[in-house]
Amino acid sequence: MDENKKWMHKETERQRRQEMAQLCTTLRSLLPLEYIKGKRSTSDHVFEAINYINHLQNKVKQLEAKKDELIKLVPNLSTNIDPDESESSTSNLPPFVNIQPFHGGLEIMCSCNMFPLSRILEILLEEGINVVSSTSTKMDGRFIHTIRSEDPIHPNMSGTDYSELQRKLMEAISSSSLQETLPAEPENC
Repeated sequence: MDENKKWMHKETERQRRQEMAQLCTTLRSLLPLEYIKGKRSTSDHVFEAINYINHLQNKVKQLEAKKDELIKLVPNLSTNIDPDESESSTSNLPPFVNIQPFHGGLEIMCSCNMFPLSRILEILLEEGINVVSSTSTKMDGRFIHTIRSEDPIHPNMSGTDYSELQRKLMEAISSSSLQETLPAEPENC
């Protein structure tokens, strides 16, 4: 009887170790490579998992702050808008363009109803701006285009004065918005 009890205890402990090893392997597989750093002890991997979770929590806070900043940029936009009214309440907002420096370049944000991103990129290329990345989001019937570029070397953009570029983008977006609201002219046959 004593032998059977020892064997059961030994088998239970072996299963527990296998399960822990499997869970640690799964945890390690979820970590980005920069947090793994070669073959290390389980406690090191758990510690790195804690660091990674803290990193993600900080990133969430940064993104929430950026979202709040973006919401402040768009007047009358709120996350508490009634979904039935959201299309009409935000689609009537005027377009806006915000240009600000960020590490190594510019961040250009455009908010409009139906202006194509390709036209914005075309204007930026005409201005000699090298686009690095762009994202587009549709929120309550409006498009928000966020474009990042390398530091421009252009005579119209000295220091932090990006007003000429902002004017050109606003002009293009506004003229496009105006054309959408005007009735179509009859075609001549």
